[in-house]
Amino acid sequence: MYTVAVIDDNRIAVQAIVESTDWELLGCQVIGTAFNGIDGLKLLTNEKPDIVITDIRMPGYNGLEMIQEMLSRNAGETSRFIVISGYNEFEYARQAIRLGVSDFLSKPVMVQELESALKKVIASIPRVGKADVPFGEQEMQLAAVREKLPEYSYMVQSAIRYIDNHMGDNISLSQMGQELSVSGSHLSKCFKRETGIGFSSYATLAKMCKARALLRNPKHRVYEVANMLGYHDYAYFFQVFKKIYGYSPSDEKQSRKTEKELGGRE
Repeated sequence: MYTVAVIDDNRIAVQAIVESTDWELLGCQVIGTAFNGIDGLKLLTNEKPDIVITDIRMPGYNGLEMIQEMLSRNAGETSRFIVISGYNEFEYARQAIRLGVSDFLSKPVMVQELESALKKVIASIPRVGKADVPFGEQEMQLAAVREKLPEYSYMVQSAIRYIDNHMGDNISLSQMGQELSVSGSHLSKCFKRETGIGFSSYATLAKMCKARALLRNPKHRVYEVANMLGYHDYAYFFQVFKKIYGYSPSDEKQSRKTEKELGGRE
């Protein structure tokens, strides 16, 4: 599934794009929106979406300045850009071409027009690397921590066991500290010193490894897996999973489906 960011200082326009476009049909997921060029640049730098839909005239950076700044930071070399503008000025179009913008649309943009532009952009994105990460690297890191469980203090052992047995809960450091009658800062310090990984990082990694295992089961839908692990905001679950594995939960399911289909033909 391809990730999309929508940036426009007109909140109604952003809402219209997000709510009227059939993202699921296109194989896309909106991972963030912004309403000015400064916040937009932060969003793009942090999330590195596959596709960026942006207006030109915005506070802070305009859309083209934002793209140029993003590229100068080497943060957008794999992104594709669709620029929307209410100003039919040749200079903007010329700048957009120089920046490698995939499409330049004039307002008002019809749904069919935007979806057509998205389809062309998607067709230009190489599919290499999607769901290619071997099953094991993150799991091995998790196993290494669990393998040394008897060597840890009672407090750290208890924290690890609690996390592993309460995957569906939102486990915070402060809550865990209260469970163990210690301060969150003390638990954090001891956990990191003994395991080599932070408390929150361990909890997230444990959940994502579990998510990957659950996604291999064709009975589980992606949103169901997210809910099973305490993520009721699908977009956030999507971002966390992709940050750890480099591809989306949907790509994980698709890769398992493809493997099964290929195996059945052999």
